[in-house]
Amino acid sequence: MSSNNKTLHARGLCLKQAQTFIDSARHLDAQRWPHVVFHLSLLALEEVGKASMLSAKAVTHSNLDGTWIDRSLESHRRKLQWAIWSPMTRMDPNDFEAAREYAERAHSIRLSSLYVEANANLDDLSPSEQVLPSEAEDTLSLAERRLAFEKAQGTPSGELDEISKWFFDAISHPDRSKLLFSKPFIQEFENLRGDARAWATWAASEVARLEEENRQILEAELARPKVQKGLDKPRWRAKTIVYTPSHSLRPKVLARWNARIDTAQLQWSGKKDQFTLQVTLHDNEPLSELGGRLASLSKLVVACLNIGSIGYFWFEPPGFERAMFAEIRDLELGRNMELKGRDTFWDDGRAVALTSEHIDHAIHCLMAFAPLSSSEAEPIFAPYFHGLALIAKSDLFYNFDTLARHGFVRSLASAFRRYGNWSGKSDDFEASFHAEFESFMPDREHRNKMLKYLKSDGDLTETSLVNLRFAKQLTDLYLINVGRRNWRAAFDVQE
Repeated sequence: MSSNNKTLHARGLCLKQAQTFIDSARHLDAQRWPHVVFHLSLLALEEVGKASMLSAKAVTHSNLDGTWIDRSLESHRRKLQWAIWSPMTRMDPNDFEAAREYAERAHSIRLSSLYVEANANLDDLSPSEQVLPSEAEDTLSLAERRLAFEKAQGTPSGELDEISKWFFDAISHPDRSKLLFSKPFIQEFENLRGDARAWATWAASEVARLEEENRQILEAELARPKVQKGLDKPRWRAKTIVYTPSHSLRPKVLARWNARIDTAQLQWSGKKDQFTLQVTLHDNEPLSELGGRLASLSKLVVACLNIGSIGYFWFEPPGFERAMFAEIRDLELGRNMELKGRDTFWDDGRAVALTSEHIDHAIHCLMAFAPLSSSEAEPIFAPYFHGLALIAKSDLFYNFDTLARHGFVRSLASAFRRYGNWSGKSDDFEASFHAEFESFMPDREHRNKMLKYLKSDGDLTETSLVNLRFAKQLTDLYLINVGRRNWRAAFDVQE
């Protein structure tokens, strides 16, 4: 059986299934079981919507990408929407919006009328009271009408004219579909008195004009000469979420950073374990380099916060905070149980308050390391980021402790070479370590203990996580010290 014949066969099955749901609903008393009638009616509408989607999929032409239809077949809301509105028969944007709103509302009512929450309140309504009998009857009548309409369409011909082809392509394209149902496009539909084909023809021309305009803007931006220093102004702004399981955030402490660093603001999100990092670049940054510059500055800020706090900040929640299994059940006792996961990156697993001192350390690091060229910064920060990323990926299924530790050790070794007196030879590393750490870690016996965590195999008497923890902390301590020594000199040179 050809692919197209299979699609049409599936469409026929959907229509039969819709009829089955409708017949079942008609056998029930909507006054007694309105929620069940409502639910069966929505199932029938979904099957009608699915049949309409399959009709569209059966239409073959060279420009049509059917993958968006495949994705829509998995969405309850999208199938309900297609049951009410289908581009196979109408291109009315008002109908589209009305169908979308109906699908959202109907699906929400279905969820509240189908399931009972385990923590339901004493005054919560029962499922049968969530749907009015009249609403159940109306929905059942709607399902009957839409099924009859879909059946009347018959087998799709497999032929579309050019404007219909364009409309299909447009609604399957994320950016174009947003344009089609935006306010200016809806307004033009009303101006044309609901003439759908005239509107679609205008929309095709308008979308082409806007895309050409955007292309010209992009080309002009790429060709724009670099703005002279001192004449530049803020132009580009980007935001991303940063998570921290190690520290508890407060608006006042974040404000201390924001008062000193304009280009990278730490915006309070209302949650103590995350903030929004807002990065602003000036118009002397060429568009071709914009993505790289935004990423570089964001990563440097996050690295400096990691260093300054001797904690953990990253662009996604760490893997070790996620549960390994959705459920663990004791079959003998008949109850669920909790399985204690591996230790977190910190001893007691509790977040500590981010302080002004942490912020000051981070700012000193930013001012000391930001002026470095890519070739100067990469030996230190590439392995440091490698370590941070591996910590984020470690979970109960697999841990990357040793690989992450090696990243921090390489970062520390590169910092020794740039800011200390290490020759780069492994035989000299221990002497360099003592020389560099003596000023803020005067006890040699303690330094010898810490040095074990930086060895190739680490301290074999400790777990891999403990070895990782101390390797990062030692790297952070050294880079804090470097930042404190060098931030003023680096700032003066930059000025």
